[in-house]
Amino acid sequence: MAKKRKTKKQSPARGRRSRQRKKKKQMKYPVLAGLLLALLALTFFIYQHRFHVSASYKVNQKAIITADSSPMLYPYLFDLAADSLEQNATVQVEGYFLTKLKGKQVTLAKITLRGRSYYLDAKNLQIQQTNTINQYIASLNYPHAEITQAIYQQFKQQAYFGASAQPKGIIIHDTGNDSSSLQSEVSYMKQNYKSAGVFVHSFIDKDSIFQIADDRYMAQGAGPKGNPYYLQFELIREHSQENFARQLANAAYYTAVMLKKYQLPVTLGQKDASGTVWTHQMVSSYLGGTDHQDPDDYWNGAAAEFFASDYSVQDFLDLIQVYYNQL
Repeated sequence: MAKKRKTKKQSPARGRRSRQRKKKKQMKYPVLAGLLLALLALTFFIYQHRFHVSASYKVNQKAIITADSSPMLYPYLFDLAADSLEQNATVQVEGYFLTKLKGKQVTLAKITLRGRSYYLDAKNLQIQQTNTINQYIASLNYPHAEITQAIYQQFKQQAYFGASAQPKGIIIHDTGNDSSSLQSEVSYMKQNYKSAGVFVHSFIDKDSIFQIADDRYMAQGAGPKGNPYYLQFELIREHSQENFARQLANAAYYTAVMLKKYQLPVTLGQKDASGTVWTHQMVSSYLGGTDHQDPDDYWNGAAAEFFASDYSVQDFLDLIQVYYNQL
């Protein structure tokens, strides 16, 4: 008969250690779960308070910010730990950032103040204009007409080129006619569209911003290198100081609205086809496919006659930025 093997009794100390290890394992999982939840909460908190940048661009501007507007000065791209402004200050504007915060679009300006860099909502800036005509427009408190739409359905509706099928900028034309009116130009374009195949999105004068083509589709006024990518508008020729200035203000406002609508920055067209703001002359020089030189002659002539000054597309960019910041 086989002998029964004696079972070895576990010592009390060893059993206690085993139970402690099991207990530690059981405690470990809730701790890890808690840490994970805390990390997720922190990530969500950071995401909610971070300005998410979609585009940025550099500028060299001076501006005034007023304490009355209670601007929030952010040292970083977070809406936390903001400094306050105790008195009015003149600042250097280094650039702009197109951002989203909690689903809302916010244009931030990067400024230098007291030797430090800050970000603030660009609506708080009063840009100091250097061009005589822009200064005159500022003295009028940056007026503008509202956009009136009367879409002509006969114009061809063709999507912009590119994956997004959206415009990547805007082209400025002038009619080249010293004696026409906005309505006569609109009528002429409609009547001759079938034979000429030419149209733009809008016409602008001192009183009106009149849109005749759907901006979701390309126009046909700047040749094969410009049409597939850019919004386009025509300037009616004005014949007095105030009328010319008010037209520029309307044009800058319209440009700002369109750029903001398509979440585009305010940047000058370049030879490499980058940039968002173009004259027809720039398309001819940089992109080709057309040889028109407008609106350079019109702007230069009107600026010299009415203001004894000049006016460039860079001056126009400075004006656009004012309206853009307020949208």
